[in-house]
Amino acid sequence: MISAVKDILFGLTEPLPTSGKHMGFVKIPYSSNRSAYGFVPVPLAIVGGRAGPTVLLLAGVFGDEIDAQIGIARILRSLDPEKMKGRVIAMTMANLPAAQAGTRNSPLDGRSLNKSFPGDVFGTPTSVIADYIERSLMSVSDIVIDLHSEGRTMRYLPSATLIDHPDSGVQMRRLALARAFGAENVLRFRSFEDRSTSGAARRAGATRIGAEIGGDDPVGTIAHGVGRVLAWAGMTEMVAPTPDMRVLLTQREEDFVYAFSDGVFEPAVQLGDVVAAGDVAGYIHDLNRPFAESAAVHFSVGGIVVCTRGCSQTKRGDCLMHLAEEGGDEALVQFDEAGLLRWLGAQEKSGSKGKRSKRRARQ
Repeated sequence: MISAVKDILFGLTEPLPTSGKHMGFVKIPYSSNRSAYGFVPVPLAIVGGRAGPTVLLLAGVFGDEIDAQIGIARILRSLDPEKMKGRVIAMTMANLPAAQAGTRNSPLDGRSLNKSFPGDVFGTPTSVIADYIERSLMSVSDIVIDLHSEGRTMRYLPSATLIDHPDSGVQMRRLALARAFGAENVLRFRSFEDRSTSGAARRAGATRIGAEIGGDDPVGTIAHGVGRVLAWAGMTEMVAPTPDMRVLLTQREEDFVYAFSDGVFEPAVQLGDVVAAGDVAGYIHDLNRPFAESAAVHFSVGGIVVCTRGCSQTKRGDCLMHLAEEGGDEALVQFDEAGLLRWLGAQEKSGSKGKRSKRRARQ
């Protein structure tokens, strides 16, 4: 039972266990006025069975996304090393100071973990955490799943997410993994990834997807999605049926709707709504002047509302919503072809050392 597992401390350079159940804390050095030789204790858990792939699960990259953190804890409690192949490494609260404060960024240094890679072992706490994740965790992982849920500012349609990559091999492995996760939507972004977990995983030789999970049962959706990936990778048995999936593309600059004035934002549409160019996205109110007319915010293009801010204080430059459009024939064909990939099985046969060097050469 997990209650019998003894807490241990993981140093920044120590090798990780490959089998059994282990939990404890990574020692992120942090000397403060309160503690001269202290450290930030970032939780780390490992469940390993027979030989097989390694999957890294991350939650709490943004500290205000609580459902994802609970979801990873539920997954860990369900795993039995005697009945699984491979290893699951998990951080329930990757940016611990932010998670404890319930904020997106760390209160210790103001940094966003997802904009801090590749990190710096001599930097601030968030930079050291980023360095450890990329250098010590992703480098020994085949798969990385960066789990997100509703935070203080934005919420999404339940989606597996990936950043498009020009290398067809990288792209197809990401699509295959997103398909295996089995969310209702697969959301493809075009964005700069090198400072994020996506770029970090690529540099480390792992395949990464994200997940943005809202809805009625986000914790259950996260647990089912990860369960499907573990089953797809041959590590455990299937735990949930796969729903119908659709491919959505967020590729245009105009898909993102921003505030151009300060005030209180009130959305006029809901997640999943189909909108046209010129439709009202919402209103920004100046509640200091209740008789003043509200400022309407309009969509520049049409599409499907996949992400929205709730009623909240808003400042010029804040993202309020973003859209996506249904993938066309080319995207759907690519998605179907990705479903035929079985790259993890081929890697297992070649041995872990050869697997790592070959994947780095491709990526």
